[in-house]
Amino acid sequence: MEVKMIIDKEKCTGCGVCGNICPNGCIDMVSDNEGFLYPEINSDNCISCGICEKTCPVINKIKIENNPAPSAYAAWSLDESIRFNSTSGGIFSELAKKIISEGGYVAGARYNDRHLVEHCVINDGDDIVLLRQSKYVQSNSGSIYREVKEILNMDKPVLFVGTPCQGAGLISFLGRKYDNLLLCDFICRGANSPKAYIKYLESLENEYNSPVKKVWFKNKINGWNKFCTKIEFENGREYYADRYTDLFMVGFLKYNLYMRPSCSSCSFKGFTRCSDITLADFWGVELENKELDTDKGTSLVIINSDRGKYYFDQLHEKIYNEKKDIESAVKFNMCAVESILKGKNREYFLNRVDSEDFSSIIKEIICL
Repeated sequence: MEVKMIIDKEKCTGCGVCGNICPNGCIDMVSDNEGFLYPEINSDNCISCGICEKTCPVINKIKIENNPAPSAYAAWSLDESIRFNSTSGGIFSELAKKIISEGGYVAGARYNDRHLVEHCVINDGDDIVLLRQSKYVQSNSGSIYREVKEILNMDKPVLFVGTPCQGAGLISFLGRKYDNLLLCDFICRGANSPKAYIKYLESLENEYNSPVKKVWFKNKINGWNKFCTKIEFENGREYYADRYTDLFMVGFLKYNLYMRPSCSSCSFKGFTRCSDITLADFWGVELENKELDTDKGTSLVIINSDRGKYYFDQLHEKIYNEKKDIESAVKFNMCAVESILKGKNREYFLNRVDSEDFSSIIKEIICL
């Protein structure tokens, strides 16, 4: 069996749309030596229809037409529990509740039994917690595009949440924008290697002498600005470390050690987006009433379409919001418009992480 690629490897985002669209089922998403999924085509079964190439959102840019100029808001849920348990202000949860209340479905990323991240579909409000919070490792999209299309064709509303490349992949797969689809992406710094992430968890399991029970990035026990990583273990012990001392976050935010190669030249930056709404942490937010900035989390909400504006307006009784200018929104969120370059020690780290302890390698790199 000969295996071939659809696109140059360094450009592939791993969105998985090609595997969903292949009419002959001959494309598998396979992990490479860095832990990232890439499409592999079984040439023995390939009928050379070219649909995978025509659907790739990197090869074929999505045309954005008739969208209004984007508008920005600082916002948060008035439900204190939702706000605390969300990465920023809980706007995703409020949107999800709204869609489900209309008899709809929500597609987003959850942890599986191995604490890896995968996309799934829910239609029960109690399951929103599964999709809440940032997860900082690339999600396996699986068959999510096919599942979403089936629901849309049943004339049910769907909220899809994913990275900008996954959102573009969904539109490419569908071939058009459905009236019953609310597409939400987020300001993405880059997708981290599942292998590096698992090695991080294994290092902590060895230190705490117990399997991991729950992973919670950006826990707010010490506030939103100085967010921490919380890991719960089966033996009842807990690990806490803030953004400056948790070694996974240090390797990601300071040294750029394990992001996907395509993220260093992302094709989906800027504000000409196919999504209806873009979410992020509103870092550096300046509220009209400074006393309202209680360090509990503030969402940056960027409205990209009339449909996005309609649904955001539907939340007015559930949220607090202030309109802001795009310049202030981007000032401390430059990942909205710029890619993060890979770290100089990226290959050094990834070449060693298979055989050495995650924490030891990071500590060594810090001392270089």
